[in-house]
Amino acid sequence: MKPQKYWQKRSEQAAQHQYDKTDGYINSVSREYELAIRSMTKDLNEWYYRFAKNNELSFADGKKLLTKAELKEFRMTLEQFTAMAKGNLDGAWTKELNNVYFKTRIDRLSALLIQLQQQIEVLAANQQTGTSVLMQGVYTDTYYRTIYEVHKGLGIGVSFAYVDTVAVAKVIAQPWLGKNYSARIWDDRDKLAREVRNTLSQAIIRGDSIEQMTRVMTARMEVGKSAAERLVRTETAHIIQEATFDGYKASGVVDKYQILATLDKRTSKICQGMDGKVFSLSEKEVSVTFPPFHANCRTTTTVYFEDDDDPGTRIARDASGKNITVPGSMTYAEWKKEYGVEIPEVKAVAKRSKGKASQSGRQLEFTEYEIID
Repeated sequence: MKPQKYWQKRSEQAAQHQYDKTDGYINSVSREYELAIRSMTKDLNEWYYRFAKNNELSFADGKKLLTKAELKEFRMTLEQFTAMAKGNLDGAWTKELNNVYFKTRIDRLSALLIQLQQQIEVLAANQQTGTSVLMQGVYTDTYYRTIYEVHKGLGIGVSFAYVDTVAVAKVIAQPWLGKNYSARIWDDRDKLAREVRNTLSQAIIRGDSIEQMTRVMTARMEVGKSAAERLVRTETAHIIQEATFDGYKASGVVDKYQILATLDKRTSKICQGMDGKVFSLSEKEVSVTFPPFHANCRTTTTVYFEDDDDPGTRIARDASGKNITVPGSMTYAEWKKEYGVEIPEVKAVAKRSKGKASQSGRQLEFTEYEIID
């Protein structure tokens, strides 16, 4: 029987492998936010200097209606936004764009806020797509790696349930603590759009300079970026742990798990208190006896066998499926080949991510993501 330190080390390495993928995707999310902030700043500056008088813009000036020529130009922008939005959002933004398009009276401030919100909508849609691709790949890889590590540690493997894309999609769509990742992304989108809208409206009412307006808008977007990073990190951690747990069950020999808080660089008090605790699989309760325990949590778990337990004997006695010897030198790739497991290594990377030129400067465009071998 392998010592517990062996299982702990292997579990830490397996979890870190998935967290590294997550960090790579988070970096791409951060870059998209930075691009959006630059684009929104350009839109804001062009709008301000277009309507300002002597470098000042009153709220009354901002609420003046667009002229006939300005309205025609704005509708061309709306057509671009609507074309970009088709099939990429939850439908609410497309409906809003259509409603605005047919209005005959639109004020200057409302037109600006529509342009700025488009950037937020694209960010949310890209995050929803990219996070989904990331989590599907992470779940599948973690599930099989967990079973592989159990087989390798025990020196023998048995048949197990395979997962398909439909089953994985259902797992990641399952709500936890009240919501699933998609609902949380749309909630964060609505909150960010509302705060940017209110912040700029108040700044114009106060008579803030363009420098002050840019500063407060950027600050709100930075908060949104931090929220997006936290959401991806937490949601992916949840999927990693769910896949690990499902791998425990599928192995047929794991009855208990142990909490490992060593990967959490700034271990919280709750994780410090949970570190090392052992629970049976039947005691699993997310955020109570099973991670993640909090936002940004990177606490994980490992298998736990009692000193007098011999899973290898149980496998030989109980297994009715395919048994193979799994030597310590067998790699993950060799194990997958032995069992006929096919898993593309996932990287949530842009398949297509281009800026779209408009009269207000470079606009973010919806990004397609794919699984890369």
